[in-house]
Amino acid sequence: MKRIPNLGLIFLALSSIGAAPQDRSVAFIGEATEEQTFRKSIGGGLDFVLMPNSDGDTGWTIAISPQDKESDPDCEDFLWVATPPYHFQNVRYLDTAYGITAQKAVSFSPREFSFVLNCADCKTERNRVELVIYGSNASKQEVEEAQAKLGSSPLGKGRLWIEDSKITPGHTTGTGQDLGAIHWIKFKVEITFPAPDPRQRKP
Repeated sequence: MKRIPNLGLIFLALSSIGAAPQDRSVAFIGEATEEQTFRKSIGGGLDFVLMPNSDGDTGWTIAISPQDKESDPDCEDFLWVATPPYHFQNVRYLDTAYGITAQKAVSFSPREFSFVLNCADCKTERNRVELVIYGSNASKQEVEEAQAKLGSSPLGKGRLWIEDSKITPGHTTGTGQDLGAIHWIKFKVEITFPAPDPRQRKP
């Protein structure tokens, strides 16, 4: 006699598979004008931000910031602590800093970056970055441990494509370089939040 499979258990198993946590994505199109801030809510209490430069270079710095205006000053940007390199030119600099021309800056697309999801992880990753970069007063073991764990916090991912722009030549820096100027950009952004860890779900 053949054993008839328990259809209820099969359905339950398939339902569990279908209910597996999924990554969540957010996509939008925006425009940014020279010397103006662009800010867009992406969920999770976070904003995607293009912060205009104020040191003579044209363009913006990409950031992910908490919407809580009373947040810890050490948690103002969740992106920089998770997007290496941490010195010099970086994908988050959509500007003419570090001798990058306006043409090259707007041609660098897509720009891919990572970010932490909360202030606690921001502080954790910040401490690790500082140990790796400025760890002269730390023990070798502390630096090696920070290096091994760097970027291990839950991270969101992002990509930015520059679809159109207005740039002009003739913007000279303090070193006499003509890097041009970025006056306006149109861009597309895709943000992906990691699926929640089922082990951390509330009962």
